[in-house]
Amino acid sequence: RPTAGGVSLYISELKCPVCLGIYREPMQLPCGHNLCRCCLNRLCESQDHCSCPECRATFARSPALKKNLKLANIVDCFRATRKTSLGPDCEQKELSLGADGNQNYFEEISSMVHKACLCRLCLESHQSHNWQQLEKAAVSGRAVLADEVARLEQSQNMLDDAESWLQDAQDQLRADRARLKKQVSELFASIQEAIITEERDILDFITAEEDLQLSRLEARIGEILSKKKASNRLLVEAQELASRSIPDWEFIRTYQITLEKLLKADVHIQSFSVQKRELDRALVSQVAKESQVLTQTARAPSSLQRSRLTLDPNTAHCNLSLSSDLLSAEWVQQRVPCPSHPERFRLHPQVLCSQGFVSGCHFWDVALTGTRRWEVGVTCKGPGLSWVDSCIAWALRWDSRKLQAFEGHRRHNNPQLSSIQQAPGRIRVCLDREEGTLSFFAVDSEKSTIFKMYFDTVFTKHFARGHQFSTDRTIDALFQSCSLLVISTKNGEA
Repeated sequence: RPTAGGVSLYISELKCPVCLGIYREPMQLPCGHNLCRCCLNRLCESQDHCSCPECRATFARSPALKKNLKLANIVDCFRATRKTSLGPDCEQKELSLGADGNQNYFEEISSMVHKACLCRLCLESHQSHNWQQLEKAAVSGRAVLADEVARLEQSQNMLDDAESWLQDAQDQLRADRARLKKQVSELFASIQEAIITEERDILDFITAEEDLQLSRLEARIGEILSKKKASNRLLVEAQELASRSIPDWEFIRTYQITLEKLLKADVHIQSFSVQKRELDRALVSQVAKESQVLTQTARAPSSLQRSRLTLDPNTAHCNLSLSSDLLSAEWVQQRVPCPSHPERFRLHPQVLCSQGFVSGCHFWDVALTGTRRWEVGVTCKGPGLSWVDSCIAWALRWDSRKLQAFEGHRRHNNPQLSSIQQAPGRIRVCLDREEGTLSFFAVDSEKSTIFKMYFDTVFTKHFARGHQFSTDRTIDALFQSCSLLVISTKNGEA
């Protein structure tokens, strides 16, 4: 068997000086040197005067050259000999000199194990490996490359969609948070100055949450853009490689590097959601009712004052039992021992509050439970002591079926009151001395305003708050935290 050195010398005589591969249809030049037919054609096409690449001898551009039959026979014998020695797995095993002039390659053989072209010296160590024709390996590689390019293009489309979604999410987030800010602003616009700080805190919280969400979205968009940039760079590189006309052995070498980059490309899209925020509608409804009470009964928000009221035990009817804190009253069937007092009610189960008003805007709350009939309102003290049972009262009455409004013995006809089929459990009474108005609100119902009364004259007397209870059932009415004032009608507790 020839040695490696002998084989190298033997093969070098069979190599074309242009393509550095084994001769294919060797053509003899006038100078005696040989070229492949295809190499000769390319050489003559690219130059005005052809010259031998070895001795630089010139000859006509289209010489009448003949095929070197002896050299062609030697090449055919060489190929047949190499095909037999390398086994049935290799169809063609031609040798070519590497581009550097030092490394010899089998031009048509590629190791499928090491994904590389085989040289003549290392061929022996690859006898047990699967081999593939270099042309077939290039075709297979180009197919894989095309699949990866298609996959990367699809991934890039997904990245574009994700970027578009995230940008839309940014706009929706800004619009949603802007709407939420507007709702919060509208909610707090009618509230007293005491809750402005709370409004600012809520808005700051929303802004901070919005900034946090926006920063996360911006980070995701930056990540997407970075991945797009990297994938686009790899895509361009892969497309350039796919479109380049280079020798197969060079393509295989470059293809492996590019394929590894494509496989390692990070095009994963992490899921991300933007939560839509809404106001608590039940809380908004309650706050809106409270704020409506304030805005409807006050000329200016700063002029309305919540009054701290307590019941006056000296005015309570003997069938009324007052609580120790003087904030609630209950009708009892057995008379309560009461000291004699000139302002005590004797005819009807009524009681006044100790406090009275001569000016300003005031409101107080009254809670009524367990009664079928009651009256809540205000009265005006008269001169002397005879005014108690004959005083004129401006009151709202529930007679177990409907609400009625009275000014003394005169009843006001009001369709709004007639439409109310259920007695409110809690009433807010608002008195404006300067405007001459008395308003009643059911603060625990959907409609805050029940009835508003206008005084026909400007009163200069002292207003007292009172309530009257009916005698058919007991009631339990609690004065809420700050105060209440009520005139109740018969039988019950307020």
